[in-house]
Amino acid sequence: MVNWICRKNVSKKQNSLGEQMSEFLHELTWNKIDWGNSYQLVRRLQRRIFKANKTRDIRKVRYLQQRLIRSPHAKLIAIQQVTTLNKGKKTPGADNFVATKPSLKLTLAKNLHLNGKASPVKRVWIPKPGKIEKRPLGIPTIQDRAKQALAKLALEPEWEAKFEPNSYGFRPGRSCHDAIEAIFLNLRHKTDKLVYCADIRKCFDRIDHDALLDKLNTFPLMERQIYAWLKAGIMDEYVNTPRDADRGTPQGGVISPLLANIALHGLEEHLKSYVSSRDFPKPRPNASRGAKTKRAALGIIRYADDFVIIHENIEIMEKIILETNEWLADVGLELSQEKSELRKASQSFTFLGFQIILVIKQEQYRVKITPSKENIKRLTDKTRRIIQKNKSASAYALIYLLRPILIGWGNYFRYCECKETFNKVDNVIYNQIRAWVFRRAIRQGRKVVRQKYFPENRTYVFQNRKYKANWILNGTKCLKDGKPHTTHLPKLAWISSEKHVKVIETASVYDGNHIYWSNRCPQYSSLSTRVKTLLKRQNGKCKACKKKFIIGDKMEVDHIIPRSKRGLDQYNNLQLLHRQCHVNKTSLDLRSSSETLAGAG
Repeated sequence: MVNWICRKNVSKKQNSLGEQMSEFLHELTWNKIDWGNSYQLVRRLQRRIFKANKTRDIRKVRYLQQRLIRSPHAKLIAIQQVTTLNKGKKTPGADNFVATKPSLKLTLAKNLHLNGKASPVKRVWIPKPGKIEKRPLGIPTIQDRAKQALAKLALEPEWEAKFEPNSYGFRPGRSCHDAIEAIFLNLRHKTDKLVYCADIRKCFDRIDHDALLDKLNTFPLMERQIYAWLKAGIMDEYVNTPRDADRGTPQGGVISPLLANIALHGLEEHLKSYVSSRDFPKPRPNASRGAKTKRAALGIIRYADDFVIIHENIEIMEKIILETNEWLADVGLELSQEKSELRKASQSFTFLGFQIILVIKQEQYRVKITPSKENIKRLTDKTRRIIQKNKSASAYALIYLLRPILIGWGNYFRYCECKETFNKVDNVIYNQIRAWVFRRAIRQGRKVVRQKYFPENRTYVFQNRKYKANWILNGTKCLKDGKPHTTHLPKLAWISSEKHVKVIETASVYDGNHIYWSNRCPQYSSLSTRVKTLLKRQNGKCKACKKKFIIGDKMEVDHIIPRSKRGLDQYNNLQLLHRQCHVNKTSLDLRSSSETLAGAG
């Protein structure tokens, strides 16, 4: 009787919430949404889900998750992410529908709810970076993307309270650099260790659906909805008949990375328990036999479906590899024997684009981490292709094509011993540009050409530091006001090497510790120097909505006076905004420009 009364009260609350939601959305216009308030309310619910799961109050977790997926603010945020913020916002699914108008976005939000149904996924084949082979990419419809974003808002805080400490891929507040730093911490003990670089064969395509749903263990509506996405038909290009999916999660879905992390969750703890509970030999001759020592001797660092296992003892390592295969078989996966490899750390291995090796210095092993040779070649090949395709472009245009690629690559690899590598890459790119320059002006003297493109004795400002250098490519362009604007192509060597501090294992963006994350975000993130500088200048707040930037927020640099109105590309004319605030400001700038032109006419 008591249970019946409780269910009746919950259903009354849900009905009243649904009525409030419909009234809220009915009176709303897309361009007047207070996004800061919506994000604040949704994050508050997510923090409560995280804390309830930490205390193992599963009943409260389920109640809060169902409340979140019915929240109008969560629905607006889900629609905003897939139609405004994500890069694939203009990519249609199998139904060829794209929501670009504000009225369509609001209509999607009004009709958004989890109903246990899913449309077929359009599959395209895209090339793998640096390889000839291609991989499949699944593109759900806009409606399904929005539903997946809504489901992720509810599921992610629950699983962030469960995920293992050395899982770093596709998790908020964690990055590739945290995984590399974790490898460094495991190898820095002055002894050579064994490293097993594991690669799961077609991970996203082979995850067992039943095993995934059993591990997910969520409430019935969410389970039906995720089951529908897993079983959704796959429609290949130029084929009008979808085929059913028996296994795997399609790469390209909003929720696919989270589901893959859930499927692989538990591997680290299982292997550590396996090592500590068996009568294995000691990890090293002078080690103790306790379970704590055995657990500490094993290192497992995972980034999505790529992971490395680190141990000193070859006998124990071979048994760990066999146990890993057995554990993966339970979720329908297996290791790729061709791509997985066991070797000593002193023989070097690559992970996430970094080359890691133990070198002997002063008769002791020391960890050395540098950019891998494959990544260096990929970068120089890319710059060569760009230069060859733009033989007739101006130096100004070429600089704007190359500059973001070089700075982005340098910012990613600056958290290692990169100085020597950056100098070598600078030399290769300089030779490419030098050949491009001198073939443009055959009839002019080389001194004249050099002075035009590589002026001497100039001082350049990069990342708030001054450099005096020669052979720096310069380009000039006349702006609309007739004034010339000169830019330059910076050297990679100007990007200084930095030490990365690994994220605290127990920290989460949903734990409410704003001080830790606000201090960490500007310093140890992959953000550009310009964004970091503006973050510090604005005290971590958006200039438009005055709300604090949170981990995961989409941030964009905006020109206060637009470049179209002769605004300068200088810090006193720059501000950091949320992407939605930037979209709103740009629309206002365009509207004011059109009104000015209409008044002048």
